[in-house]
Amino acid sequence: MATVMRASQVRAVRKLVLIYFIVVVGLIWTLFPVYWMVKTSFTPNDQMYDAKPRLIPTEITTKHYSDLFKETEFMGNMKNSLYVSSLATLVSLVISIFGSYSLTRLKFRGRNFLTKSIIICYLMPAAVLFIPMYVLVSKLGFADNKFGLLIIYPTFIVPYCCYMLLSYFKAIPKSLEEAALIDGCNRLQTLWKIILPIAAPGIAVVATFAFTMSWNEFLYALVVTTSPSQQTATIGIASFKFSDTFIWGLLMSSSVIATIPAAVLYLGAQSFVIGGLADGGAKY
Repeated sequence: MATVMRASQVRAVRKLVLIYFIVVVGLIWTLFPVYWMVKTSFTPNDQMYDAKPRLIPTEITTKHYSDLFKETEFMGNMKNSLYVSSLATLVSLVISIFGSYSLTRLKFRGRNFLTKSIIICYLMPAAVLFIPMYVLVSKLGFADNKFGLLIIYPTFIVPYCCYMLLSYFKAIPKSLEEAALIDGCNRLQTLWKIILPIAAPGIAVVATFAFTMSWNEFLYALVVTTSPSQQTATIGIASFKFSDTFIWGLLMSSSVIATIPAAVLYLGAQSFVIGGLADGGAKY
């Protein structure tokens, strides 16, 4: 009996060690590129281009950040990205909330077709749509204008948000809405006072990913905006590459700066993201 218990304990320890090993390898795999980006942004040029780069630099410099702030328009690009991403997320979220609520609670002809077509709209590749999108934006007078991105971004953010929010709205019992309607609330009041507070974790998840999608978008921003004063952060980072020449100091320092808003957003909404993803995955 004791031998069997020791064998089971050995297996449990081995299993635990294997789990920790996998977690450590996964952390290294995930965090090492981030470390290398931050390390390179503080590495002097004479060490950056060594044939055998050091894992830990012997010298640290802030010259790359100083050049980024003083000699480039990257901070203006960051402001454009914050402006466009925030507004696109807000507009898309409002449209998605009303759309998802309608698809889950109201009965009308074509509802099933619209529900199934949402994911198809989201899966449409940007490479197929960027030419007609550019023509549309140009005819509306928003060529080379960051406001043109506010027209384009909801076209791929709204289908994603609707698809995600459908699961949260479906999981809310209809009896709560029926009770609110009996008490005298209309549909809008029911949505505002009953549905939205309950679905807050899901909405936080959707808002976080919607902001990230618009923040990281590159192709439409490259096509629509050409002036540095109108371009977003992703285009600003790409501008530090000339032909086959890479200005690694500016590339890495700008990449570090560009990751801060998304990182702060994820850290702030971490509890909502974890709980919301679990609920959405289990209930859809």
